[in-house]
Amino acid sequence: MVHKEFGDIFKRFIQIPILKNTFAEHFYQAFQFLPGHVLERNSNHLVLRYKVPQNIMNMNGSVHGGALATILDCATTIAILRGDRNLSRTVSIELGLSFISPAKFNDSLLVHAVCQKVGKNIAYSVCDIYEENDMKLVTTGRHIKAVLPGTFFDSDFKKIS
Repeated sequence: MVHKEFGDIFKRFIQIPILKNTFAEHFYQAFQFLPGHVLERNSNHLVLRYKVPQNIMNMNGSVHGGALATILDCATTIAILRGDRNLSRTVSIELGLSFISPAKFNDSLLVHAVCQKVGKNIAYSVCDIYEENDMKLVTTGRHIKAVLPGTFFDSDFKKIS
C-alpha cells in the first residue's frame, strides 16, 4: 500500500527532530521530490533530484563514493517509507552499490529508488542514480533494511544506541 499524500509525509519526514545534526541531514534537506516523473513507473517508485555541492567532492574532482552511498541509503529509506503502510522505523542490514561513472560538482542527479517489498521484518529496495542532463548511470545499488517496531513519527522515538 502506498500513501496517497506521500508529498506531505516526505515533508514531515525530512523535518523530524532525530535527523537534526546527523550526517544524513544535509542529503535529506537537499532532495527535491519529483512526483509523476517519467521514471516513476508505479507507486513503489520514487524519484528525487539532488544538486551536487562542493563539500561532497573527493580529491579527484568527482563525488565521493561515501556520499553516493549516503544518497542511495537516504533515497531507499524514503522509498521504503513510501511503500510501507505502517510508516515503520527501519535500520540498514545490507547496503551494496556499484560506481559506474563519475558525477561532478554542480551536476543535477536524478535518484530513482524502488521499494521492492516490505515484509514483517525485512524491507528490500534498489536504487539507480543518474546524471540528469544525459541520463548517464552514475551509481546503482540495493538496500536491505530491518523493520523495527514503531514509526519514525512516534513522539517517543529515540535514536538507536
